Amino acid sequence: MDRGGGLMEELDVFTLGETMVRLTPKGFTRLEEAAELEVRIGGTESNVAIALARLGLRVAWASRLPRNSLGELVARRIRGFGVDVSGIRWDPEQRMGLYFIEPGAAPRAGTVLYDRAGSAASAMTPDDFDWSVLDRSRHLHLTGITPALSQSARATTARAIREARQRGRTVSMDVNYRARLWSPAAAREALLPLIRDVDLLISTAADALLVFGLQGTPEETARGMGELTNAPLIALTLGSEGALLWDRERLHQAAPFAVQAVDRVGAGDAFDAGLVWGFLAGDAPRGLLYGMAMAAIKHTIPGDEFISSAAEVEALLESGHRDIQR
Repeated sequence: MDRGGGLMEELDVFTLGETMVRLTPKGFTRLEEAAELEVRIGGTESNVAIALARLGLRVAWASRLPRNSLGELVARRIRGFGVDVSGIRWDPEQRMGLYFIEPGAAPRAGTVLYDRAGSAASAMTPDDFDWSVLDRSRHLHLTGITPALSQSARATTARAIREARQRGRTVSMDVNYRARLWSPAAAREALLPLIRDVDLLISTAADALLVFGLQGTPEETARGMGELTNAPLIALTLGSEGALLWDRERLHQAAPFAVQAVDRVGAGDAFDAGLVWGFLAGDAPRGLLYGMAMAAIKHTIPGDEFISSAAEVEALLESGHRDIQR
């Protein structure tokens, strides 16, 4: 495949969503005292795309970006990881979304400040993208962040799912609730029709409770998610208790790794990538283990992106993970 140009051969995964410019004070400086800001990029869907590309999959990512130096920064960075970005819709008028991360150290939590209202990505519409990309893609991955951006972004998400389904492609979706973008009630109303016919549904236990009111044991929560969707596979992350995967017959569980966190942002996206990798390989339980290992590795890397490899993931699984419990 032409990694920076046209889609010339089969893709494994297509995804779309907002990627922002990420600004971080050096060290553990408070944002209000910062004299310097480190410039990176970050976006849930592009993080997944980059992680999958690092595992050797063929991936394309699309969004609506401003036609200026910040838009070029984002496109060039994602392209540099081997992700096809030829589907970007360039916007001559709208702005780039920004977010600021103030790193924390116990007992002070890290904080995130968004400056993304009115971004080019939030103005995306279903007609912005060439959906024929799905003719050449095995799988579509989406998150609940995109439909939270605007009504038109929500319509774009729905269109993506419909276009994938019409072509017989599989679909995964991470609920990925963001309280600063919408309320739990609004998220529930918008997401219920979107998650109904996906093949792989991913959520944190916290999001399942907050958005869908599901509580109880992890197994009860997973089964409750199952009642909201026709997805044959449901993954639930449990924080310090690891993660589980329910395939409608058996419950697969994976324990977490002990990590020394350098940067927690992007760990959930790395988990999603591992799970999608396993799903596409026909071994979702193995993908659950991959996801846990990738999330652990991501905790040790500054920035949003998973800068690692399948070999490093395999080495970590061989050396330090309690095997999957069936």
